[in-house]
Amino acid sequence: MRAGLANTSCISFESANNSGQYLRHYGFELYLNSNDNSTQFVQDATFCPQTWSQRPGYSFYALMYSDRYIRHYNYTVYAASDGGSNAFDSATSWTADVTWAAASPWA
Repeated sequence: MRAGLANTSCISFESANNSGQYLRHYGFELYLNSNDNSTQFVQDATFCPQTWSQRPGYSFYALMYSDRYIRHYNYTVYAASDGGSNAFDSATSWTADVTWAAASPWA
């Protein structure tokens, strides 16, 4: 995790193995891409953490889409909305799929 590329109050996820590559959403699916320093890239690679009083962990919404959270669904990671029009926006298991636990990195 790094300070957000487009907003330092948020975060960006840089690859531990490939410096300069970040998770970014494109078409609301997340990919690991090299940072080209374009405005579009840095916005797409910035996610803002949110905590919930009723559950442990964090959720991360896309900087430019505050209703779209990082979600794993059917073995893929998306920037998904709760109950939207895409299959990955399914309301089923929404809370569990958008809640992430913070942990120390592996050695």
